[in-house]
Amino acid sequence: MGALQPGHLVVILAIVLLVFGPGKLGEVSAQLGKGLRELREGTEGKDHTELAHASRHCSQCGTPGPASTSFCAACGRALGEGG
Repeated sequence: MGALQPGHLVVILAIVLLVFGPGKLGEVSAQLGKGLRELREGTEGKDHTELAHASRHCSQCGTPGPASTSFCAACGRALGEGG
């Protein structure tokens, strides 16, 4: 009786749909996945900020570059500019 059965999971899913609605379900699941990923990386000793800032891409031409640079090597645009 201690384990979750498929019927229990259906009831839990129905309650989650009632609370958050179908429009927010994708957003909630994305946040849950992000939280689990950060928890796993934290327990493994990896720093998520180091992985995220290992390289940057230009928003105009898409050329990858090191995180320490401020300008794109291909087009010269500042990497912090949008659009």
